[in-house]
Amino acid sequence: MFKPATTYQAIFDQRADAYHKAMLDWPSARDQEFQAILSGLDIIPNMRILDVPSGGGYLANYLPNDTHIHHIETSELFAKLFEQHCHSGSRHPITLCQLDNLPDASNTIDLALSLAGLHHTEDKKPLFRELFRVLKEEGVLVLADAHKDSKTADFLDGWMGQHNSMGHHGWYFSSQDLIDLEQAGFIVTKAENRNYYWCFDSSQQAADYCKLMFGIDLASATEIENALDQLLGFETLANGKVGLHWQLHFITCVKPKA
Repeated sequence: MFKPATTYQAIFDQRADAYHKAMLDWPSARDQEFQAILSGLDIIPNMRILDVPSGGGYLANYLPNDTHIHHIETSELFAKLFEQHCHSGSRHPITLCQLDNLPDASNTIDLALSLAGLHHTEDKKPLFRELFRVLKEEGVLVLADAHKDSKTADFLDGWMGQHNSMGHHGWYFSSQDLIDLEQAGFIVTKAENRNYYWCFDSSQQAADYCKLMFGIDLASATEIENALDQLLGFETLANGKVGLHWQLHFITCVKPKA
């Protein structure tokens, strides 16, 4: 059983190890999600990339080795797992810090990415201001998380939250985030929902994955499997895999020239 927690740091200081085990046991399950946040980006050698919040540093597996990735994390447990199991000796460093005080110097980052972690942060404006500060002129920011009106948000705050002893309440993307990004100085170039799949060998495997990923400790694997089918839906894919429907909202921004 977990203790109730409401912030990203408090949540993952308790259950980052289960999340990390899910990512290690099924390393390709979220391939389409990681590929989606990088889609259309011009990634060149020696590009300086910020990953925030980074979890266990999984994004590095989808980026070229000749880029320079700085992982930013607020959970001490996630940072330890990164160092011990993910990228020990990696040329890509991780920094444990708060999101309103990034350690990078101003105008030094080419690309900043944030995948599926910001719904645990109620006030995102300080981070938006910091991301604007550290990005170079014409640097790009891509954010991906659930939209408040999506099935993803409904599942996380509904059934999943009811079957997790920590509960779950997210602060999901809305039109206000676009306003806040523009007030931070960004030009928002695109904001759209993207549908894709988390991929598994079976729907039972998807349930086992989600049990670990989301810390679902108040439901059996069979109950989780049924809920995923009813609330999100499975699809048999052309390659024989079972796809769990998933959706995030992707926001792309540019820091303009001064």
